[in-house]
This record gives sequence, structure tokens and C-alpha cells, in this order.
Amino acid sequence: MLPGIHASVNGGLVSALSTLHELGLVSGQIFTSNQKQWKGRPVTQEEEKEFGEDGTLTIISHASYLINLSSIKSRVPWLSAKALGEELIRMHRLGIHWLVMHPGAHLNAGEDQAIEKIAAGVRKILTIAPEDTAILFENTAGQGTTLGYSFEQLDKLLKLTDMPDRTGICFDTCHAFAAGYDLSSNDAVLRTIQKFDEVVGLERIKVFHINDSKKELGSRLDRHARIGEGFIGLEPLQFLASMEVFNNIPGITETPGSDFDRANDAFAVMKS
Repeated sequence: MLPGIHASVNGGLVSALSTLHELGLVSGQIFTSNQKQWKGRPVTQEEEKEFGEDGTLTIISHASYLINLSSIKSRVPWLSAKALGEELIRMHRLGIHWLVMHPGAHLNAGEDQAIEKIAAGVRKILTIAPEDTAILFENTAGQGTTLGYSFEQLDKLLKLTDMPDRTGICFDTCHAFAAGYDLSSNDAVLRTIQKFDEVVGLERIKVFHINDSKKELGSRLDRHARIGEGFIGLEPLQFLASMEVFNNIPGITETPGSDFDRANDAFAVMKS
């Protein structure tokens, strides 16, 4: 895997590039706008120029946590579609290809119907979005009524969206473990990866979120831990990162602490 972190943008988007370079990383994930607000921020000419001139980093964007195309709340699907479309335009200006997106929550309206609404919404948005942008559905822990906790649900989202060149999966290790997919030993990693390949296909994984888990297997709780300090452990994550099939895929750590802490976690996993 390509070592990377979710980098802070507190000093601006360009500062995240500097941080990634200073830490010796080759990939990174950022929020291009405030992830807890509907109103997006415009990309500046300076940001567009700096990102355009930096050809050495693989940058991934993460969508707002507010987005839920399947919501039963009257304005939320419309606000979600608007925010998602604006995010893809920002990415186009910055030269970012992949957007990681939590599928959403059905809010007790039914999983199948919600998955159909999400897929239809993503397809509609991608159809009119810049062609150099694409969306990755991130697997979830299954907390509350969140969707995307099973490999079968992820496969259904991809098939219903039916845009294989512009969709894929971001595989989060903490989320998978919390959802009941064991990753706490090398053998368990092999079984879980084989299961994913059978249901979805390994070629659909474009990014990994490499996180340990503060909670037990199957807890359905999304609680990231520092690498080696959770219930998954360092060795299985090193084993996963060393698998040849994932050689050129970004492995992004989203562990607690500073950018420096996350970089140390990334290098601990990727060193093998």
C-alpha cells in the first residue's frame, strides 16, 4: 500500500500538501470544505495552482458527514445532492479523482429502499459531474441505521449505480471489524479478504482506511484506535498492507492524535 494519512487542513488546503511532504508520505486524504456544514467553500486560484503543480501525491477527498441521499427528512436529500455536486466540482478544480462517501442511513425507512435511493442519487450526480471525478462507497460499522456495513450491501450499491468506471469501495478496517468481519489475525485477514473478493471483487477497492478498533469484533461501534492499541492489532494490519494485490492502493490512517501520530501509524503498518 501507499502510506498516507487523513491530513488536517486547519492551515488551509495547501498546508495539507506541505504536511504530507514533510512527513514523507505519498498519499493523503483531506476535507476540501467543512465536513459538518452544508455550505461549501470555493476553491481559490492559489489552491488550484498549488494542487495542479503537485504531481507526486495521491490525494483523496472525503465527503461531508451530513450527506444522506436516502434521508426521510424533507430537505436533506436535496441538500445532500447539492453538497455532493459541489464537492465533485471542487475536486475537479483541485485535480482530485476519488471521493470517499459514507453511504448514509435509512432512519428506519427500510434498507433496500434506501440503498436504491442512494444508488439512483449517486448515478444522477455523477452523470452531470466532471468526468474526472468518481465516488467510493465506504464500508461502515453498522451503527444505528447506517448502511454499507455488509459486503452484500456494498455490492448492491455498486451494481445499482451501474457506473463501474466511476465508482468503487473504500475499505475501512475498523468499520469492517466492528461490523463483524474478523481481521485480528493473518488467517482472519485472508478469510475476510477472500469473502470480499467473492461478494464484491478486490478490484473494486481503490482506497483503504487503516485503523485499529477500540471496540470488540461485531460491536457495531465506529471507534478508531491507534495502530496496535486496539482489538485488531499491528501484525494483521501489516499483513493486509503487504498483500501484493494492494501494492499501489493508498492506505490512509485516520487514527487519533496529530498528523505526526497518524504518520507514525502509517509507517508502522507499511514498513513490511
